[in-house]
Amino acid sequence: MSEQGFDYVIVGGGTAGGVLASRLTEDPIIRVLVVEAGPDHRGLMNRVPAGVLGLYQAGTLHWDYKAKPEEHASGQVLPYKMGKIIGGSSSINSMLWTRGAPAVYDGWAAEGCTGWSYDDIEPLYRRIERASVPDDQVMGQSGPIGLTRGNPSSSPLNEAFLEAAQQAGHPLTENYNGPIQDGACVLYRNTDNGERSDVYRGYLEPARKRPNLTIRCNTAVERIVFDGKRATGVEVMIGGRREVVTAKREVLLCAGAIASPQLLMLSGIGNPAALTPHGIPVQHELPGVGKNLHTHPAVRVAFTCTKPVSLLRWTKPPLKWLAGIEWLLKRTGAAATNHMDVAVYARTDPGLPFADAMLDFTPLVLGRDNSDGSIEGFAVYMELVSVKSRGRLELRSSDPRARPVFGFNFLEDERDLTAFRTGVHMMRKIVGQSAFDPWREAELDPGADVNSDDEINDWIRRTVTLSHHVAGSCRMGAADDPQAVVAPDLKVRGLKGLRVADNAIMPFVTNGNTHAPAIMIGEKAFDLVRESRTAG
Repeated sequence: MSEQGFDYVIVGGGTAGGVLASRLTEDPIIRVLVVEAGPDHRGLMNRVPAGVLGLYQAGTLHWDYKAKPEEHASGQVLPYKMGKIIGGSSSINSMLWTRGAPAVYDGWAAEGCTGWSYDDIEPLYRRIERASVPDDQVMGQSGPIGLTRGNPSSSPLNEAFLEAAQQAGHPLTENYNGPIQDGACVLYRNTDNGERSDVYRGYLEPARKRPNLTIRCNTAVERIVFDGKRATGVEVMIGGRREVVTAKREVLLCAGAIASPQLLMLSGIGNPAALTPHGIPVQHELPGVGKNLHTHPAVRVAFTCTKPVSLLRWTKPPLKWLAGIEWLLKRTGAAATNHMDVAVYARTDPGLPFADAMLDFTPLVLGRDNSDGSIEGFAVYMELVSVKSRGRLELRSSDPRARPVFGFNFLEDERDLTAFRTGVHMMRKIVGQSAFDPWREAELDPGADVNSDDEINDWIRRTVTLSHHVAGSCRMGAADDPQAVVAPDLKVRGLKGLRVADNAIMPFVTNGNTHAPAIMIGEKAFDLVRESRTAG
């Protein structure tokens, strides 16, 4: 690789990096190298929507990180799975399409992130989307990512949830991706004609035919190379040999909210107090690297069902096999969906600027490790999508192969525990409505005997888990923000030729699944890079 001249080197061929690679190489004179640590893999399960659980359990396709014990969550050691594959987490995630509330992006702008208000980024979403509902006034119609509206009638339990939510006071909202997010809703998923529609299929696959795009998989970047304060390339490990690959214009760091700050630190960028104990020379002092780490914590309430109408029967032979055969022949049926069709967005405090609770309904009770369940039942998951507690990431050593040390500090802020407690009452209230009378049997989680604040708090601490929506560890901010790692143009502060473009740059995480925002960040980064190039 060292003999080739590249204008841009993209570190990470995942969600945002794949978008950048595709967009930049639309100009035939621009040469781009993508360096991806994961395999160049595109198996059948990456295409089958119902295969999502199998992908999470396939250890070769994701970084199987483990956070350090959560002090305020009963010492739990929580797993975090991030895509280790061409296309990144876009190739293995649950396919829920959630832009996030307009007030989230306006909040970013209010914190000094000029150019990131909802009015600024809404056209980017329209550029990305290709909605299956032709008269939809909210979604884009001709983008590379196909979107399908969920089907509540696929299960009587889905229909019961929508009706019960309205009975409990949550009005039906037509499209939660529009100006009004709060309420009961039918979810959108990024599937197209019964197949996963992801960054690989929509962006990278067509771009790979271009002679000006080079993709190197199974290749680890060990550090960023500098000439003074300018990034000039990356050092990579190939077949046991280290090589330096140069970037004539910029290095674009798209390795995700765990690996991006880790790579900055390994390159001497961060808090000197965190670098010098590992013998890493300080290239540039930026105290915010690795701080502000957070994600959406989650709990669930679960119930047994009076009748065998859940998805349990579809998780086992012979129906599981029949669903697979139907998908192979027609791309329809139970395997052509992620089975996440309905939800509620709500505020645990009416004074909040946007919904902080996403209540996802599933007509199935899974094992705690997301394995196939064995109980005829249903569950409501509450994701706390506006979390106050913050964690941090640090190096374990100067060895790039050593996993970093990180934790989320879940429930350290008492407001998060209060919000969860309110959410538990919300979920119980919904399931307690008359619409569920034909189906509701016994409460499994937290259990009918868990009622007082102390009992609910204890249950939350013991059972809280995480959503795979990690963000914030290289936060974007104004010039006078001492913790900001990147400016609104995504350039690393105080350095040249280096940007971060992934969910690490979020000042605070969007209030929903972060797949769509990651793609948007890739599109925004492309616009910013193009503007710099045309400006000379």
